[in-house]
Amino acid sequence: MLSAVILAFDTPPATGGRGQESAEREAIVRTLASLIDACVAGLIADAMLVGPPDSGLGVIAEEAGCGLVEAVDARSGLARALPALRYPDVLALRAGHAPERGFVDELRDALAYGERGRARVLRAAPSSLLTRIAPRLSEPVGLIARRDAFGAAGDLATLARRLRAAEMTTRARRAI
Repeated sequence: MLSAVILAFDTPPATGGRGQESAEREAIVRTLASLIDACVAGLIADAMLVGPPDSGLGVIAEEAGCGLVEAVDARSGLARALPALRYPDVLALRAGHAPERGFVDELRDALAYGERGRARVLRAAPSSLLTRIAPRLSEPVGLIARRDAFGAAGDLATLARRLRAAEMTTRARRAI
């Protein structure tokens, strides 16, 4: 089983009024909702929402039944969230992205038959001609790794390179 951490730092702060704030919250909710199938399949047991203070994420966390860690940046937020998770294997996922269909099956197979300790990277779905031709150039938006492997990681791309993470076939689409 995995514990999930949703990093809500990439969504820009709401400055354009109520409509933009609503879209940002919707992206976070869609990211959480995309993990429901994995929860039902018994692959993800708990979730932690990590975001900036005073961003109003408490309401989302309460309604979703997940924990909340408020921090000024992703690095310190992730460092504070990791000890509170129930399981040693962690899925860190950037808010605003939702794993595509097939993620649950690939995750189940990786946990059951793959190298359990091997990190796996989830990349964004191709969004340009270049990323369609070379999908490995898409940005990493998710990472599955052991809790102690995260250490003082700054961002998912650096950590995925450092851990030599295996590529997942499934991609993550923009949630909004």
